[in-house]
Amino acid sequence: MFVVAAEFRIKPDRIEDFKKLIDWQAERSITEEKGCLQFDVCQREDEPGTFLLYEVYTDATAFDEDHLNVPRFESFLGRAKPMMEADPVIARLNRLFANAK
Repeated sequence: MFVVAAEFRIKPDRIEDFKKLIDWQAERSITEEKGCLQFDVCQREDEPGTFLLYEVYTDATAFDEDHLNVPRFESFLGRAKPMMEADPVIARLNRLFANAK
């Protein structure tokens, strides 16, 4: 499996707007992309403007071709960019195992 961890730093006055937008993006990624298995959105307690996205895909192709190339993704980025303090930091990871209840 393939994982993307993305950190977004959002302007303080745009946090609530970003929450709504990322909820929209996560929900559609899960429901509309068969290769997207998980899309978690986390917010730092000590830095409310910092969000971590943890996305699990069947493979890198599901992310690169199915996620990044849908028109919805471009719409998300266009709407999110004015909310960001900086470009997101993206990590591409190979998931070796999962241990969850």
